Amino acid sequence: MKIEIYYDKECSFCNKYTQILNLRKEHDVIIKNAREDLQKLRYFYSYGYDINNGIIVQIEDNIYQGAKAIAMLDNLSEQSSFIYKTKLFQSFLYPVLKIIRKITLFILGRNSKINFEE
Repeated sequence: MKIEIYYDKECSFCNKYTQILNLRKEHDVIIKNAREDLQKLRYFYSYGYDINNGIIVQIEDNIYQGAKAIAMLDNLSEQSSFIYKTKLFQSFLYPVLKIIRKITLFILGRNSKINFEE
């Protein structure tokens, strides 16, 4: 199964998460810095997915974003955790993590918004 993960390499939280993913043993996993593939970001955007709203995961022909993307990756991982499937994570914790990401990037002097529109 081919899995493509698009994330913001500038974000240390996103970067750390992609490093700990343990999907490569059974799947063809491609991890891409979203800032380096603007054409693919435009493709996702044409289907209603904006990388600035969270991580994007494409599994075969299916696209997932944000908390749902994390939950799908967790489902495929050998060490699955129930927390990513809960309403608490999807409705509260993931949005809080996105806010912390923006604050952290601001403090580090990095832009949290990826500009991919022409």
